[in-house]
Parts: sequence; C-alpha cells; structure tokens
Amino acid sequence: MNRVCFAAAIILAAFAAVTACEKQGKTPVSLAAPSPVLVNAGIDNATFMWEAVKGADSYKVVVNDGEPVSVSGVNITINNLTASTAYTMKMKAIAPSGSDSWLDSDWSEPLAFSTGAKKMLDSPVLTVSNVLAGGFTVSWAAVKNAGKYVYKIDDGQEMQTTETSFTTDGLKHSTRYVVKVKAVPSEAQAALAVESEWAEVTAETQHRTDLANPVLAAGDIHTNGFTISWAAIPGAGKYNYKLDGGDVRTTTELSVAFNSLAALSQHTVEVQAAPSEVNIDNYVNSGWASIQVTTLDLVALAAPVLKAENVRGQEFTVTWAAVPHAARYMCSLGDAEATPVTATSIKYEGLQAETLYNVKVYAVPSDAESVTYKAGAVASIDVTTKQAPSDDDKEGGLSDFEEKPVF
Repeated sequence: MNRVCFAAAIILAAFAAVTACEKQGKTPVSLAAPSPVLVNAGIDNATFMWEAVKGADSYKVVVNDGEPVSVSGVNITINNLTASTAYTMKMKAIAPSGSDSWLDSDWSEPLAFSTGAKKMLDSPVLTVSNVLAGGFTVSWAAVKNAGKYVYKIDDGQEMQTTETSFTTDGLKHSTRYVVKVKAVPSEAQAALAVESEWAEVTAETQHRTDLANPVLAAGDIHTNGFTISWAAIPGAGKYNYKLDGGDVRTTTELSVAFNSLAALSQHTVEVQAAPSEVNIDNYVNSGWASIQVTTLDLVALAAPVLKAENVRGQEFTVTWAAVPHAARYMCSLGDAEATPVTATSIKYEGLQAETLYNVKVYAVPSDAESVTYKAGAVASIDVTTKQAPSDDDKEGGLSDFEEKPVF
C-alpha cells in the first residue's frame, strides 16, 4: 500500500469512530405538544385541526378523559356527542415506533368546547274544514324533519298521528273547541331537533237540536225474552239500540223484541233516536235512554201424584198420571241413583219382604220446552212389601195379600 492510500484509510477510520461515538451519546427529544383549534361545534359532533408536529408519526385525542383515539392526520371530527353539553379535549403527538430521536409529547392543555343546541321544529299551521254538528277535520302541511304529530282537544288526552290531518266525531253540536297540534322529530332527527311548540286553532261545531230521548217501556216479559217499546220522537227517522252494551243495531220501528235469553236474568237495553234524512241538518242524535228488565223464572212442572200397585213380597209398581209438558220422569228407590223413564210407571223387583221402601219421582221437561219449564218438585211415596209366600204357596196357589197404597 502506498503512502497516500494508507493515509486515506486512517482518515476514514477516524471519521467512522467519531460518528459512532456521537450516535452512542445522543439523547431522544420529546415532540412538541400539538395546539388543537376548534373548527366547528355541531349539535352532536365537533371538529378540530392542528399544525403537524415535526417528527410526529400520529396523534392521540381524548375527550373528557375518555378512551384515547388515534389520528394519523391533522384533523378529527368527534361524533356521538350530546347536544348543549360542555366538553374538554386534549391531545398529544406520538413518536415513530422504535425512534431513537423522538419521544411522545406531553398532553396539550385541555381545550373547552360545547356542542350546539337542538333545533326546535316549526309549529304546524292549522286549518279547520268539514265542520259538522258532531265534529270537524283539522289539517296542516308537513313539517320538515317531523316524524309524527301530537294533538289534543280542549287540553284533553294527547293523541298521535303520522298523517297531516285528523277528523273528530262524537262532539257536541253548537260548541267551540280549542285544538292544539305539535310536531315531533323523526327517529333520524331525534338527536338534532326537539318537538315544536303547540300550534292552536279554534273550531265550532254546527248548530243543531238534540232529538228528545225515547221513553222506554218493557212488555211481554217471559222466561227467555221481552219487548221494549217507545213513542215516536219528532224529527227522528230511525232508532239505534243495544242490549247489555253490545253491538249497536238500528230499527225504524217503535219497538224491538229480545229472545233466546236466560230465565231470571237481568238485562239493560239502551235506545237512541236518530234524525231522518230530511232532518239531518236540523237535529242530532238524542242521548241514550236506558231500561233494565229481568226475565221471568222458569215454570216448575207439577209434582206427580204417586200410587203403589201390585205390591208383593219382592216387588211392587209405582204409577202416576202424566204431568203436562213432561218429557220424562226421574225415579229413585231409596238412596239409589235416579233412573229416567218415559212411561208413567216404574216396577221394582228383587226386593226384601216385609220391608219399607221409599220411592221418589219428579218430572223433567223436553229440551224444546226447557226455555219455559224446569224440573218439578219431587213426589215421594212409602211402600212396604208384603210377607214372603209360605212353602205351600211357592207355586202361587194362594191369593195375594191385600195391597194398600201409601202416600
């Protein structure tokens, strides 16, 4: 190696040694803290910007000591905030991963900001139309960002609709009403807007005369029904009626009959007079007249008149005359279960001699007549069987003992 090359090699080695020493002794420097600026505060969001920090790889942003959010750029929009609420925001610059030159910056000073207030929806502009004696229609133009509307009459119960109108009925004629309506934000706008103030309008129903209430009378009351009648009401062309608060029916007659009811049951009948077509502009329906009626009780069938016949040592027969409206008879011997028969007699066999027996019989109506009649009172008779026949009379050669009915 010549002298020139040797000298150059020595110089390069010295330079490398100096550079290595400088690197080994260098201390990392903290990044400068960012200085965020509020760009815009919305109802549920806020946007911030800041100048890029020299040496920063990214940034972390915290709102109200919440979870940090990483940002790679120099701006951020924070969403899902609450309207009309105060917040603080702070941030810091993040050094590149593994950097020997830079450390993360300190947190910036907290920046206070507040979200905006929700916007109140416009109040509906109300119009009244189709005014009748019993009601009217209230309508309005759709309100921007409204999803539904709340309305009430004379500060009564609040009701809702998604339409831009509603129609009332059943109101009193010749009466002034105050109607109020307000707009309510849709679900999509609920975070940005609040309901409007009440809009108000006055409406007066048409003038008409109430028909007189019918005066009700009950007649032809029987076990399963009755008839209600009334005098004609001047101006009325038909009558509405209902039984026990049921469906409303209409008749042009001055009476109505009710059948197929239960015996001895109480019922309420209501009748209302309605104007005829020619009087529809002058009259309105009357109030409901009411009357209570109780159906009659079922008629009990007569008790059979019992007679004992052919009384022997081990048998006897009980007979009776037919009971009007009876379809069958229930017969029982002692405490035994009653047996139904359609004849007017029943024979008991296989009995004990010289023994007292009690027989009970009562009449039962047919199904067809059960709406008017019910089972009759129980008739009872005591019968004592005769002495057992002697051995000489086993073949029946001797005459029977005398038979006497017992009542």
